[in-house]
Amino acid sequence: MREVGADSKYFMPAEWEPHEGTWLQWPRNKVEPGYEMKQEHTWLKMVAALYQHESVYIITCDERQRDHVGYLLDYFGIGQNGIDLFVIPADDVWARDNGPIFVVSDRNELFITNWAFNGWGNRFDYELDNEVPGIIGDELDIRVLDAPLVLEGGAVEVNGQGSFMATRSSIIDPHRNPGKSQADIEAILSQYLGVNHFIWLSGAGRGMCEKWGDTTDSHIDIVARFTDESTVLYNWTDNKSDPRYRMFAKHLEELKNATTESGRTLTLVPLPVPKDGVYQVTSDSQWRESHYTDAAYSNYLVANDVVLVPVFGNVYDARAKAIIAEQFPDRDIVAIDAVSLTEDGGAIHCVTQQQPAVIGTDPC
Repeated sequence: MREVGADSKYFMPAEWEPHEGTWLQWPRNKVEPGYEMKQEHTWLKMVAALYQHESVYIITCDERQRDHVGYLLDYFGIGQNGIDLFVIPADDVWARDNGPIFVVSDRNELFITNWAFNGWGNRFDYELDNEVPGIIGDELDIRVLDAPLVLEGGAVEVNGQGSFMATRSSIIDPHRNPGKSQADIEAILSQYLGVNHFIWLSGAGRGMCEKWGDTTDSHIDIVARFTDESTVLYNWTDNKSDPRYRMFAKHLEELKNATTESGRTLTLVPLPVPKDGVYQVTSDSQWRESHYTDAAYSNYLVANDVVLVPVFGNVYDARAKAIIAEQFPDRDIVAIDAVSLTEDGGAIHCVTQQQPAVIGTDPC
């Protein structure tokens, strides 16, 4: 059932609150030849880390792939208990951005907010991706709220108490929401996500972001993350030659001047970016060329009892995991190799989307 402007009030729980499950979109060769085989070991590691703690929902592109994924789950000893496979055609793997953003109503009911998705500002194909939240609503019989805004889930960070953190460049953007002012956008976000306090960081322009392999226009999940109501992990480097240094420095000043919805000053914890960067290497028959990527340890997923942290074979991997572990002391830290994934512009948070547990129900 599709609803617009319903009478209930809605709120988006923080990511560290209890989950019913996590959604994934399985890699498919539509992205590039051999992409499925290249990436599926990463998806298997994520499923293996999640399924003992919460349900896992996997979107496959057709019946062949559904059967293939089922075979892999059995072959590698994961099995299919607590794992549901769906056949839903999609364009890509970034479930965080095109998938449903779940909210809970003041009547303690689960809803899906369905935001318009236009391929990160008309960069990539998106017609199939844009239909995924509505199809999931139909499959699970969850009511869907069609929100009048282009918004990707990676651009959204909430503390579960009313504060919303994002970059202007990824939402207040003429390629996404032409003609909408910041006030217009805040009003829509308030209505559908239940937020009432906004922390806007600058982000960076489209041309600048693409120089470091970012086609999201600086999503908040590669910039800064709440770890509780008033603590923020922020990406940082002392290396002034890092192409992101000026953006990070600007964000730090903005965070120092920000407060929570209750007026509390933020507790700020620096999180290093990989030392000297992570590069994508492309080649053809004549030469090889390296391109900087947007690799960030902040692109982690908080789930029930575990945190999935991307690692890159970098000297800062252990340091980043230790910092994140301090923020989530009651959860296991599970490192997931994300080098091949970040070559395509994202990491663990980008390919996962949590479904919150409704109060009064028991998460898996």
